[in-house]
Amino acid sequence: MRRLSNPYRLILAYILILPSHSARSRACTCLCQRSCSKRICGDCLRRLFVCRFNNNWNLVLSLRQFRTATDNIAPLALQEYHAGLMEAAATEPDFRRIFGDADKPTDPEVLSFIQTQITQMVLNNASTAIDAASLVFAQSILDDAAWSYLKVCAKADPAAWEYMFENKQVSLKDFKTKAFEQVRADFIEDRLKQIGRESLLTKISLLFKLCSPPKDYAPMNNYQYNEDRLKTIDGQRHRIIHENAAGTRLPTLADDLEYLQKTAWFLMGLVNQKYKLKIDMRQYFNLQTATPQEVTPPES
Repeated sequence: MRRLSNPYRLILAYILILPSHSARSRACTCLCQRSCSKRICGDCLRRLFVCRFNNNWNLVLSLRQFRTATDNIAPLALQEYHAGLMEAAATEPDFRRIFGDADKPTDPEVLSFIQTQITQMVLNNASTAIDAASLVFAQSILDDAAWSYLKVCAKADPAAWEYMFENKQVSLKDFKTKAFEQVRADFIEDRLKQIGRESLLTKISLLFKLCSPPKDYAPMNNYQYNEDRLKTIDGQRHRIIHENAAGTRLPTLADDLEYLQKTAWFLMGLVNQKYKLKIDMRQYFNLQTATPQEVTPPES
């Protein structure tokens, strides 16, 4: 079994993906028809971050850990499984006929060679398939996170979106029956739906425009936003899905997954620094407010 490195990071990852009762019991509504307070926007960011990004990232983390945990187990289990298949097949006359005489046993060396080749093929295919799925899932989860953060921006400051609709036409019916805030909210909702179908880089570009971070904004250690790197990773995802490259090795996968995860954190920080939103960790885990008995040691 491989030795786990950086155990504190692994524990942190586990903490962040623990299911949230409140996240499961409440829908993640992200766009309302009126201006929202910072507290409500912070709660929206918390629910989006918990029930969307972290719970989704759990899929990627689980795939990676499953592959690591089974690296030493899978070969033995598959060898045994394929040995049983070959033993059963060797009793079939039609199978024997393929490799010689239907009335004579198949050469044991031939059976052993076929079994070994099949086992190795399955191991290679499973490994590359899990890697490919990990990358595709991770990029899609980041894309969804960026879209979700845009929804938080729309709640926190809908006026910042008005420049997009300066020349937008309004029906006479809406003009007569709806307040300005309602018309604006409808426009923002339609724009968000459209953005949801656009590229990850388009979403991130709009986040930067809305959040206008200070020059050289770098809130995280060992991370620097790099659009070219995201393009490279997305190119790998595109080839896997559209160019029959699911079986291609991904030598930089571990670094790429870490970069995608950190990018999601970076984008959340971008929203936080703009709108001064905070995630309440007690609400994060749906804990009750602490009482003096819970935090004060008993008197001797």
